[in-house]
Amino acid sequence: MMRPGHGRDAYTLIEVLAGVLVLSLGLFSACAMTLYGLSLSRSAHARTMGMATALTVLADPTPLATDVALSASGAATVGFLNGLWVERTETDPTVLDGSGKLVAVTVVVNVYDLSGGTNVASANRRMIKVLP
Repeated sequence: MMRPGHGRDAYTLIEVLAGVLVLSLGLFSACAMTLYGLSLSRSAHARTMGMATALTVLADPTPLATDVALSASGAATVGFLNGLWVERTETDPTVLDGSGKLVAVTVVVNVYDLSGGTNVASANRRMIKVLP
């Protein structure tokens, strides 16, 4: 018991436990926000790499290996690029001139993340090609 007129020299057990609880909640929240930030950073990096890869393959499919088993027409090109699975397909050509050498095709590129198999980027474009 405290005598009147004397100051307190110590904290009670309840005050110490309350302080530890508040400190623990603050540290847990800081750790959770750091992990959430890392997750967002990883996701943004995957989307950025996916879009850069999609735009590159949209214009030039040569970095990918053509798999004839996936497309009998040979218009599909698939493979790994930048650690991502890339699928590039072209529609059947539409002849634009009388000689049949100038054609229009629609090119579609889908890029998938290997860890979850999710589509991280897609791009499509109508292109004019000159056939040999």
